[in-house]
Amino acid sequence: MKSNCTISFSRNDLQKTRLWRGECPIKNCAVNIKQHKAPFQKYKGKMRYLPFCPEHGIRIHKNGFVYYNGSSPADLITATKRNLMFYSDYYVANFLKKSNKMESARLCYESSEDAVSYNVFTELLSNGVALKRLVDDILKRHIKDEIELYLWGGRIDLKNNSFVQYKPLVEVRKHLEPDIKRFGTEPDIMLVIPKKVVICIEAKFGSKNPIAKEQEESSGEKPKGELKLIERYCKRNKLIDADEMFDFSNMPKLFYEQLFRNIVFAASMAKLEGNADWYVVNLRNQHVMNLKRGKSESMPIMRNIRSILKPKYKKRFVHLTWEGIYNKAVEGNEELVNLAWYLKNKSLNCGRAFNIL
Repeated sequence: MKSNCTISFSRNDLQKTRLWRGECPIKNCAVNIKQHKAPFQKYKGKMRYLPFCPEHGIRIHKNGFVYYNGSSPADLITATKRNLMFYSDYYVANFLKKSNKMESARLCYESSEDAVSYNVFTELLSNGVALKRLVDDILKRHIKDEIELYLWGGRIDLKNNSFVQYKPLVEVRKHLEPDIKRFGTEPDIMLVIPKKVVICIEAKFGSKNPIAKEQEESSGEKPKGELKLIERYCKRNKLIDADEMFDFSNMPKLFYEQLFRNIVFAASMAKLEGNADWYVVNLRNQHVMNLKRGKSESMPIMRNIRSILKPKYKKRFVHLTWEGIYNKAVEGNEELVNLAWYLKNKSLNCGRAFNIL
């Protein structure tokens, strides 16, 4: 199946009740999507297919949609660009179907947190004042230095259309994950002031923070249980003194393994960056937290993570929301009106994405 549609859809174009009725979620669409199918993924050796709207170029999932223009490489480029409001050519040139980014072909998903991260932070990078305002808020102090943006481990250089891996990240992976073949630790977003500050940001859009589980991992995978995680990333770590940083004497009920690894990597990379300061930020969606109140998506994170850090390091872990980024760095900036529009009108599961009016 193919589609020539190149339009991007916002929450005002969508109607969630149509999705629930098994219709194309685009308002006033008359296409019978049950008559059209697009490939999704293989399951037990057989390709699975999902409903498809050829008029609007979207594959319809249970809770949302994916931009889909066809199965060719050119079609994938078209579909991906439809979900990238800013610097889409740069993403295609440096990430799409390249080793620089795991699951690089999934940014065409409406629910892709990588697409949101890319859109927001590349546009913030283009406006140095806004990015510095955000970093000032994270550090609780004013900085004058140039800030380098790294997405998925590489520096974003929009002017020169280049992408270079962050050397300290490469070195820490070699040290802590030499045998990890699938999904090595890859901070979503890093903000770096060379020799001074390393900030790792773990971004969530519609998903929740993963929790450690006491189960066996497959060969080449990261450990899943908290004791194995502590063994690998703390006790085997020769770059930092983990005993100085962590206090595991009163373990919380939930052990957020991804955030834990981000803290270890941030501290280790900062050490290689000349004993720079390090911070880890959990970036979440306040709107989703409100909707999921009482569920794991809304669990308080600050107290949990800081409970395993010794007093000197507790404030190195920071909680932030996408709505907070809008309030602190985007709102009122005339040069970021397009980013403001994007945040106000972005959809998630065919409804409002953020609590921004």
